[in-house]
Amino acid sequence: MARNSSDTSEEIVTESSSSCEDIKAGKNSFIKWTSNLYERFEETQLYRYFYVTGIALVRKAKRIRRRTLRFVRSHRPQIHLSPRHRRILARAKASLERAREPFAEGFNWSLEFAEQLRKAKETGDHRKLLGETLRSGVKLCSDTTSRAFNYAAPVGGIAVLLLTIAVYSNLTFALSVEYNGQFVGYVTDESEFIAANQKMRERIVFEEYEYPEDAVPKYTLTIVSRSSVNTEEELTDNLIASSGSELTEAYGLYVADKFVGASYDDEEIESLLETIKDEYRTGDPDEVVEFTDPVTIKEGLYPKTSIVNIAALEEKLKENESEEQTYTVQEGDAPTVIAQKFDMLYADFKALNPDVEKSLLVGQEVLIEKAVPTLGVQVKRTEVYNEEVPFSIEHEQDPNLQQGYTKVTQIGEKGINEVTAEVVYVDGVEQSRTILSTTVLKEPVNEVMIVGGKQPLTQLPASAMTTDSYFIWPVDGGYLSCGFYGYYNHGGMDIAAKMGTAVRASASGTVVAAFNYTNGAYGRYVIIDHGGGVQTLYAHNSQVYVQVGEWVEQGQLIAAVGATGNAYGNHCHFEVRVNGVRKDPAGYIGTVYNR
Repeated sequence: MARNSSDTSEEIVTESSSSCEDIKAGKNSFIKWTSNLYERFEETQLYRYFYVTGIALVRKAKRIRRRTLRFVRSHRPQIHLSPRHRRILARAKASLERAREPFAEGFNWSLEFAEQLRKAKETGDHRKLLGETLRSGVKLCSDTTSRAFNYAAPVGGIAVLLLTIAVYSNLTFALSVEYNGQFVGYVTDESEFIAANQKMRERIVFEEYEYPEDAVPKYTLTIVSRSSVNTEEELTDNLIASSGSELTEAYGLYVADKFVGASYDDEEIESLLETIKDEYRTGDPDEVVEFTDPVTIKEGLYPKTSIVNIAALEEKLKENESEEQTYTVQEGDAPTVIAQKFDMLYADFKALNPDVEKSLLVGQEVLIEKAVPTLGVQVKRTEVYNEEVPFSIEHEQDPNLQQGYTKVTQIGEKGINEVTAEVVYVDGVEQSRTILSTTVLKEPVNEVMIVGGKQPLTQLPASAMTTDSYFIWPVDGGYLSCGFYGYYNHGGMDIAAKMGTAVRASASGTVVAAFNYTNGAYGRYVIIDHGGGVQTLYAHNSQVYVQVGEWVEQGQLIAAVGATGNAYGNHCHFEVRVNGVRKDPAGYIGTVYNR
């Protein structure tokens, strides 16, 4: 039994020894294979490239790190941090150091391994070194992978969070709209549906629109992506599609966002618009021709009944949006009176009726409102023209001559200016004129008149009245608001000015009437007798400053502009009477203020 036991033990030992030898042989074989592989790799150009590059990068990294630290220390701002902030910075710095450790260890290990391998080759122990390096490499990779996962896990969590935020930030609350039992789209506000519904009805103006039985829209609050929310145009198309009309893709023409008509060809519409502009173009290179209202062409779904030919579209564009309104002049009407009747600014009334101050007769029709076309055209151009400049009258008083004596010693001549102006026309009617520059082509020559300064004559010679320049504009400023017989029985000239503006004697003479009461047709008025059967009248004054029998010099203050008596608006009613017959004052004082 003992021998058998011994034999068995020997067999076990032999088998165990054999197994150990096999393991050892396998290990040595793996180490030898790894060593041979490394030696072959070491002999390649690629190894030398990696080796040299690695060392160079490590050295370069160290130099950059040293320089960076020196720069940061020398330029570090003096910031006073609280203890809490210092602790936060310390934790961040420690985390950064821990993150950098694997890379630093890798660099250091590569340098140390290269040196150890060189020495091992000299002693013949390089195979053993490679085996130990392999075991330590596996352990290092395991530790590095674990540490990398520790960093990657929170980064992955942040990425998931950002992805979630991106998805949900694209969502929004919206109203799901159901109309006539059909889903028509999503809107952010009920007003968008109302506007789209109105546009839909405008597109089907050429047919009778029947409201659906379920004409009340139903709104449901929901969450959708922002891209699912419909624009106003998309919602309009959806509503038209649900209206039951026969639809087609076309181009709609809108003026001031109001639908006019549709066509299959957008180029035809654009050509029509250019043709309308061409009617107002003059060929001036500086002129700008554009429509008064914004014009747009929109592609979309339109009922077939809204499609019209280009001729019908042109006719619709040229028809009037509002009709012309006129007024027939009645007895007692004046330009200012008519403007007040219709609550108009006098300037607007005069712009519509440029000749109203020259002629206003009973039964005559005046324009109150001009017809406005559907599509108005504005033209802005630069115009250059010559303009006359009035001359002034210089009076030289001669004390040796009787007062009332006049003699022109130098005839006046009007000057000429070249004016450059920007003029704006709307539908062919001038709206504004802006002077850009004025160049003097000819200076005016003043008229010189000798005026007697001796004791006045009891009567002014009739020959003196033939000189228009004997009289002066009676108001300090103002403008002609109504001319001689501008309306029925208007035997004078109305000069509009602010209340209280000075009224002066148009010529020297004797005050024969100074009515200082507000009643009567003329209100407060003054009449001056200049002799020779010539008189001047100044009416509707707010104040009268002279008395009957008083002698007044030409230009002397006699009254103030007002609106007393039968007057509408502040003005001076000025008359020239020769032997009791009223004459047109324009022949004596002109039509513009020239002093």
